Amino acid sequence: MPQERYPKELVLKDHKEVMLKPVEPDDHKRIVRFYQDMQLEFRWFLKEDPCDPDVVRKWIENQKSGKCFSILACYKDRIVGHAALLLRLYGGRKHVGRLRTMVAPDFAGKRLGTWMVFDLTKRAMELGLEKIRCDFVIGVEDLAVKAFRNMDFVEEGLLKHYIRDEKGNYHDYQIMIKHLHKEWSDF
Repeated sequence: MPQERYPKELVLKDHKEVMLKPVEPDDHKRIVRFYQDMQLEFRWFLKEDPCDPDVVRKWIENQKSGKCFSILACYKDRIVGHAALLLRLYGGRKHVGRLRTMVAPDFAGKRLGTWMVFDLTKRAMELGLEKIRCDFVIGVEDLAVKAFRNMDFVEEGLLKHYIRDEKGNYHDYQIMIKHLHKEWSDF
């Protein structure tokens, strides 16, 4: 997959300049630090513990093997966002990518997550994917649900009382899908 469009500079709503770049093996420690600096409530619902260096090593290996494409948003020398397009290389779901996005709390609400989603949507289209799936915890990630709805993701399923927060409270789990069209040219 071509890397020529990186690094990519973005100007956020507050006029801060952020750079998007693909994850590289040398980013390992900085990615772990990004997640360690984040409060537990922001990383609790991830599938794996991103504060574990072995987990981040596996993510980087998955990028090298083509199982995902992952980008970082950097402000000066600090990682302020991490987003990944997770891919299946075989089977009945290989036409569907899964999207995971995490933004530092002090960079939330500045459209950084939106820019990262747009970038990975373009990548998904280049890869020939037909759909992108995102999952959200209702009552915790409601602003993200609204933002993704504004980017043409639609609610496809709701699992009631499916997931528990760090305090043991149950939450609904929202599955959202964006349908991609090969003839789109507005990216």
